[in-house]
Amino acid sequence: MGKKKKYAPLDVRDKRSARKKFPRRRKGVIVTGTYRGTGKGYAFLTPDAGGEDYYIPAFALGGALNGDRVRAEVFAEGGRTVAHVLEVLQQTTVYVVGTYAVGKNGDKVIIPDDGKICRLFVVESTAEGCRAPAEGCKVVGLPLERDGDLLYGELVETLGDPKTTNVDVLAVARTYGLSEEFPPEVQAVARNAPSSVSEKEIVNREDFRGDPIVTVDSADAKDLDDAICVKRRGNEFVLFVHIADVSYYVKERSAVDKEALKRGTSVYFPGCVFPMLPRELSNGICSLNPQEDRLTLSCVMNIDRRGRITASRIVKGVIKTLKRMDYDTVAAIVEGDEKARAEHSDVCEMLDAAKELAEILHDIRLRRGSIDFDIPEPKITLDENGVCTDVELYEHKVSHMMIEEFMLAANETVAETFDGLKVPFVYRVHEAPPADKQQSFIEYLSTLGIEFKGGDSRDYSDLLEKVKGTPDERAVSRTALRAMSKAKYMTKDIGHFGLALKHYCHFTSPIRRYPDLQVHRIITEFISRSGRGMKKYAAIAENAAERSSVREQIALTAERRITDVKKAEYMKSRIGETFDGTVSSVTEWGVFVELPNCVEGLVRKETLGADPVFDEKRRIIVCGGEVWNIGRAVKVMCSGVEHDKVDFVLAGSDDKKKSSRSADRSGAANK
Repeated sequence: MGKKKKYAPLDVRDKRSARKKFPRRRKGVIVTGTYRGTGKGYAFLTPDAGGEDYYIPAFALGGALNGDRVRAEVFAEGGRTVAHVLEVLQQTTVYVVGTYAVGKNGDKVIIPDDGKICRLFVVESTAEGCRAPAEGCKVVGLPLERDGDLLYGELVETLGDPKTTNVDVLAVARTYGLSEEFPPEVQAVARNAPSSVSEKEIVNREDFRGDPIVTVDSADAKDLDDAICVKRRGNEFVLFVHIADVSYYVKERSAVDKEALKRGTSVYFPGCVFPMLPRELSNGICSLNPQEDRLTLSCVMNIDRRGRITASRIVKGVIKTLKRMDYDTVAAIVEGDEKARAEHSDVCEMLDAAKELAEILHDIRLRRGSIDFDIPEPKITLDENGVCTDVELYEHKVSHMMIEEFMLAANETVAETFDGLKVPFVYRVHEAPPADKQQSFIEYLSTLGIEFKGGDSRDYSDLLEKVKGTPDERAVSRTALRAMSKAKYMTKDIGHFGLALKHYCHFTSPIRRYPDLQVHRIITEFISRSGRGMKKYAAIAENAAERSSVREQIALTAERRITDVKKAEYMKSRIGETFDGTVSSVTEWGVFVELPNCVEGLVRKETLGADPVFDEKRRIIVCGGEVWNIGRAVKVMCSGVEHDKVDFVLAGSDDKKKSSRSADRSGAANK
């Protein structure tokens, strides 16, 4: 390829060119938000503050790619409100992953898997060490320049034949910059991590090793960062939530800490994980493995039978878990399975007390107004080659509820404690729904004949309870969820709307989430220094909160994407089969139908019948006297699958042939 080209980063290069492309004669309003690509040469901006999306013309894309967080200037132009991207604040799409092809003119191109990124990626150079791909291979490109809906850049990695094991997983991982490997300097530190707890450190901690402490997690989990114990004491319960003291092993500004901050969170794919910390730490000395001494930060809470926390303390501890347990086994024990209780007689009394306490806490939470959407989650089963062989629903057992309630109690207690101490901290916050989204939701409910005035979380909780069991339940629940704000991390404790809590943080997963690790570091410092010298954490906490919020959204997007890819893979062998489903959403280009196992596919509007009309306000499509609305039961046939998209047609429809377009899924479905 000759001498390798050197480019400035995409956002810097395009910032300079953007200034030349559009005039600065008028001053607009500066906003920040998320860039939403279309792959058609223009895009939209979704403002952080909520409200309508703004149109971004082709000449003002500013080097942004789908999902990036950007700063833009918004003003009236040609009778509409438009946005011009000024700066890319945070890249979500670092690389472009797609299919390698050679055009008739000899141009080497990448056809992106995500059609919202661009129309084509033109390969101008190849990185050293990148093996030459064959046509049809999955490859990775680094974007360096853009021109409207075209990207230009460097081919950096050849993943291989898309039918090869794990290529689909690597493709999604590379799209979002996820790596299973750690830099050499991080790995070197991890390899030198101790394999056991030092006796010198134990003497400085509260010793809980005589308690019947257990971890409760999925059977295949390897990073165990929380353990629990519940005791009855008079008319009260004592709840012990023990969390791995990761901050003892991951020091501030160390190589491991810097890499953890960069990653922000562990990302979980079916069959694999992209960990925040090296496995020597996450699965080793930090993990609360059974019958091994482990260092913890422990939150101890006295709780009366009305669910009120009467006393609490947060201490540095040492534990030795009695058993590693999974959700199925714990559920069997507390629900009276004789065989399970006989096998685990040493923890039955403790778990019975835990169930009783959890039910009290759960009841008080719901009466407080905590919103429970009860959204089903898919469970993906893979064969030895990583191919999806089954998609079913996760069963939410009483044991899941128990652990959830205990973690919520600890997170609330820690947040309330440190808000009262007025030291820098990282909180988990959830704001009330934006006014425009709430108004839109109210108007939608009115079309169903449901009166709703909005308000606090209790009002939303009461609404969901009111429609439970009615034909409108699914429609109302899904639409209410879309009206909600996104939870995020902040250094200001403004409460959690969805949980109906005044104080909340993330304290319970420091192996998997950076905010929890930073919270632990602040707590440990506060305990060690008796609250002195904490001001230095103001900037550190702010940085951790901001970066962790961004990385969380990237992780969620990546996890949803790979789940969709695996669902689609499962449906490839079921093309032509008929299924019962429910309309899950209605859009201008058709209706999405969800099967009982959470697989979702699109029935295009034009296949519903003659002259279909989309009513945006009511979120319905009217066609030939029929109304297609969220929650409607429908029978569909799988007509095609492409990458992470599934096509359905109505079972028995005459439009089967024209709906099968697995080779060309362009248009509004990729909007």
